[in-house]
Amino acid sequence: MSGGIVVTGWGMVTPLGFNSRFTWNALLEGINPFNPLRGPEWKGFEAPRAAQALEAWIPQTLIRRDRSLQLAALAAEEAYDQAELSKVPADRIGTTFSSSKGGVVSLLTAGSGPYESWDYLSDYFPHSAGLLLRQRLGFSGPGLSVSSACSTGIGSISMGARMLQEGECDAVITGSTESSIHPLIYAGFNNMGVFSRQWEGPTAFDLKRDGFLMGEGAAAMVLEREESAKKRKAPIQVRLSGWALGADAYHPFEMEPKGQVIVSVIRKALKKAKLHSWDIGYINAHGTATQLNDRVESQAIYKVFGDKKSWVSSTKGSTGHLLGAAGSVEAVLSVIALKEGVLPETRNLNFPDPQCRIRHVETGGIKQRVKHVLSLSYGFGGQLGAVIFSHV
Repeated sequence: MSGGIVVTGWGMVTPLGFNSRFTWNALLEGINPFNPLRGPEWKGFEAPRAAQALEAWIPQTLIRRDRSLQLAALAAEEAYDQAELSKVPADRIGTTFSSSKGGVVSLLTAGSGPYESWDYLSDYFPHSAGLLLRQRLGFSGPGLSVSSACSTGIGSISMGARMLQEGECDAVITGSTESSIHPLIYAGFNNMGVFSRQWEGPTAFDLKRDGFLMGEGAAAMVLEREESAKKRKAPIQVRLSGWALGADAYHPFEMEPKGQVIVSVIRKALKKAKLHSWDIGYINAHGTATQLNDRVESQAIYKVFGDKKSWVSSTKGSTGHLLGAAGSVEAVLSVIALKEGVLPETRNLNFPDPQCRIRHVETGGIKQRVKHVLSLSYGFGGQLGAVIFSHV
């Protein structure tokens, strides 16, 4: 199909802000989003912290819905409005929107608070967010849910692009959401020893890195077939020029030490985009600030890009690790970086690890116009994803 896939809108709700603009501005300011978790349920943990989307205003009609669905609705409605999707026939709009855990907090707190009469079938499943979006926004095209741990967002984007290529619809609202800050989920990560103990939060690619901190949020992106978007005079923003998925299946929680599948996925995305490694100006790395992840990812990036020296940063130190929402939020941040000509910093990067042989975007960020950006995500179980965005 000629013309390719373009992005006509996006939306975000993160611990940095209740929409895309507030999130981006706070990201550039280096805001610390991590706050103590208070309440009797957190007394069993030593100084528990997380990044919560506290500024999000929830419409009255969503008060009794799971938190992950509330955030999804806010992000998707921003994207829907920016893309002017009301001009597209309802049956030609699809969705690939998901969560890695669904409404897990509602499930774990069912029978108390707002969930005393909770509807299990409406909010728990990973596809529930997509269903809610179709109900609220009134479109009736095909729906698909991709749940692949922390790469859920990129999986959703990739599946949305394929849906468009196959002509199943003219536009797709794609993305992911996550709100799973609950003592049970927190305890799992805490027992694995992957949480940062540093007051300033995660320090990706730093010699002193010691892990990440959880966050919550959602992001949505509107993808369209270029010919359809031009025909309706849509506000075309950038092009989705390449994407690829993969899995190393090495270990339930650990990355394959040589990063060979990461290398393969990046190269597949470059091939689809018909680009060379030196064309990529900025990479939003997965960058969890764990010792193994950062070292392996950096080595994989170096194998592909070598001394081409694309700028690289991780935004998880600014947003928290948004788990299932990480891929879609970081994809949107990459698109904004492309549009704005500003590359966001790796927050708290003070002593770069010499084993992480990449060109870091350090404190303060960089004003740099680039033509193509790459966003990477990996998830437990070896789920891998890469997406490339380019100027139109």
